[in-house]
Amino acid sequence: MRLPMRFWGAACVLAAALIALPAEAKDPGFHRGVNLSHWLQYDGRQPIRTEDVQSIAGAGFDHVRLPFDPVRLGWQPLTADPGAPLAKVDQLDDAVTMILAANLGVIVDFHPEADIKELIEGKPAARAAYLNLWKYLAARYAPKSLDKVAFEVLNEPQYYGRGATAWNNLQKQAVATIRAVAPRNLLLLSGIRGSDIDALERTEVINDPNACYVFHFYDPQLVTHLGADWDPYPSRAQGMMRGLIYPATDMAMGKVQFTPKARPSIVGEAVRKYLNEGWNYDRIVERIDIAKEWAASAGVCLRATEFGALRGTLENSSRLRWMGDVRRALESADIGWTLWDYADIFGIATAQGDVERLNSETTMPAKTGRFTRTLDPIALVVLGLAR
Repeated sequence: MRLPMRFWGAACVLAAALIALPAEAKDPGFHRGVNLSHWLQYDGRQPIRTEDVQSIAGAGFDHVRLPFDPVRLGWQPLTADPGAPLAKVDQLDDAVTMILAANLGVIVDFHPEADIKELIEGKPAARAAYLNLWKYLAARYAPKSLDKVAFEVLNEPQYYGRGATAWNNLQKQAVATIRAVAPRNLLLLSGIRGSDIDALERTEVINDPNACYVFHFYDPQLVTHLGADWDPYPSRAQGMMRGLIYPATDMAMGKVQFTPKARPSIVGEAVRKYLNEGWNYDRIVERIDIAKEWAASAGVCLRATEFGALRGTLENSSRLRWMGDVRRALESADIGWTLWDYADIFGIATAQGDVERLNSETTMPAKTGRFTRTLDPIALVVLGLAR
């Protein structure tokens, strides 16, 4: 059809505008996952087998996060061999291969202990070794799958004293290092202060179409870390009480149970704060909206690569309700998530057979013997994975 001449100008303007429109952003995937903690990190007490990853995939998760402590796998940041920096890399190789064989995505998560993060922050030689290790790992795993292998450059950067600028600079170097050998795999980037939501505003956005920014969500810690027995929690209200109920609207001060060495003033202040802040689904949405609004203004995607609550100390119905509320809030904000964790003290799977008990609800396989693991069916329901 021939257009009259008076329409050609408008048609050309419209065509140019359509050509200039950006393509729809690629879905980065990694929507619903679970952390395989305490396997290649800490004391390794939760070994993962083929049956586990098959069960995770069968439940409806689309990915796992694979936290690995590089020192546990043989990395020595100040003396590492640049050509072969990870002496026990075969353990990581086997884990990635097994996960991919189950048709799951895998987040390769650099997850060192706090002292190693401090070393990376403080010593140029350690930073150089960190960047070299990422070059080695990205070159090793990127060819395995473009869409199913993602790299999380550092779990919970600290930088409490040195501030955001130092981390922003190192994160840019890490991205450049990885992109030199893995130009298209998903990168997961973070802010300082333990990947706290409030630190996102101090995070420099890197122009990379295949990057998402992450935060971790454990609010309020009076709920999620109730009964935690590692520092600093025993000296806080979390270690001095039981009987907390979520949501706060179902809780009364009189339901608090004090542990033998509790300081009532500390517990009372914490519980009153919890009640006054009215922790429920709406309050969780308010917190997550901070991240959502930052991402919208920055034009980036978000992932929550950790959220969870201790089991065995918090009443289970409260724990499950909190997990469900966080999951719904994340998904309503179009934020993919990775639960912390699969089988350990924040977990949703329980081992049976030749096992030892960590607490009333958490088991670990014995050093030798046979075991099976079962996913909690109610947890799968609150996570939106079962109907």
